Amino acid sequence: MSRSGAATAKTRPYFPELDGVRAIAALMVMAFHFSQAWWQKGFMMFGQTGVDLFFVLSGFLITTILLQARPQDWHEVRNFYIRRTLRIFPLYYGYLAGAALFGAGVSTCYWFYGQNVAEALGYHLVGPDHFWSLAVEEQFYLVWPFLILFWPRRWLAAGMWLGFAFLLLLRFVTLHTAYSGLVLTVTRPDGLVAGGLLAYYFSKSLLARARPWFVATAVLAVVALGVQWRLTAGRGAEWVQATKFSLASILYVAMIGLLLLTANTVIHRFLRWSAMRELGRVSYGMYVYHPMIFATLPRYLGTTPLVVKALVCFLLSYGIAYASFYIFEKRFIDLKERFAHERRFREVTA
Repeated sequence: MSRSGAATAKTRPYFPELDGVRAIAALMVMAFHFSQAWWQKGFMMFGQTGVDLFFVLSGFLITTILLQARPQDWHEVRNFYIRRTLRIFPLYYGYLAGAALFGAGVSTCYWFYGQNVAEALGYHLVGPDHFWSLAVEEQFYLVWPFLILFWPRRWLAAGMWLGFAFLLLLRFVTLHTAYSGLVLTVTRPDGLVAGGLLAYYFSKSLLARARPWFVATAVLAVVALGVQWRLTAGRGAEWVQATKFSLASILYVAMIGLLLLTANTVIHRFLRWSAMRELGRVSYGMYVYHPMIFATLPRYLGTTPLVVKALVCFLLSYGIAYASFYIFEKRFIDLKERFAHERRFREVTA
C-alpha cells in the first residue's frame, strides 16, 4: 500500500513510527516541566509544544479512523466513544481517585472535564495543572466525530481550514479580555484540527502533491518560532502566545506528513525502534504521572547532580507508567474488542 494512500475498508493503516512520535511528544512535555522545576533555560520552553504534537497526532489518527466509516454511521459514533472511554477514562479517573484518597484534594470541575474552563475564567483550582489538555481533548471529542461523519464530505476540508483560522483569530480576541484563551477548547485545539486536515488529505491520497509544501512550511515554521523566541528572549509576549501554537501545529503537521510520504530513513528506523515504540505505548501514563514525580523528588534528591536528577525523574516516570499500563490500563483497553470491535490494523512501512 502506498504511504500516501488509505487502507482498505476492512483495515486501518498503522504507521509504527508514529508510536515513536508519541514518545517524543511526551518527552518534550516532561523536559519542559523538568526545566521549570530545576533547569530554567529559555530554549526548554519549546518543550511545551509537545502538547501540540500530541494534538496533531491524535487529530490525525482519530480522523483517519472516522473517515473510513460510512457517512452518518451512528454505529461508528457509538464505537468511537466506547473506544475513547476505555482508553482515557480509567487512568484519568483512577488518578483523580488516588489523589483524593491520599488527601491531595481535587476541585469538582475535574470530575467533569471542566478544569480548563474554570482555569480560563480565573478560578482557583486544586488538582493536576496539566490535565487542562485532557479536558480540551475530551471536549473536542464531543463534537469532532459528528463533524467528520455528518458534515458533507465535499465541504469537510474547507470547514477544517476555516476552523483552524477561526481558532487563531479567537485567540487574538481573548488577549484583550480577562479570560485565558490558551486552555479553552474553542481557542486551543489547533493541532487537533490540523491533524484532521492531514488525515483528510491522506485519505484522498493527496499527500504526495503537498510534499514540497511540507518542506517549505516546516522550514518557515521553525524560523518563525526561532524569531519569536529571540525577539522575546523566551518570554511569553501576547502576540507570541496567540501565534506560537498555530505555528507549532503547522510544523508538526509538516513533519508527520513527511514521515508518511517517506520510508526506511534513519529517522523512521529510530522512531520504529522497539524502545521508542514502547515509550509511545505508555506515553499517556508518562504524561499523567510525571508532574507528581517532579514535584515530589526534589525533597529527596537534595544536591544530587542535575543529570542524575533528570535520569531518576524520567526513569521513575517511565517505570510507573509502564506498570500502570500493563497492570491497570490494558485491562480496559482489551475490552475494546468485546464492546466496540475495530478494524484490524495493516502496518504500513513502505
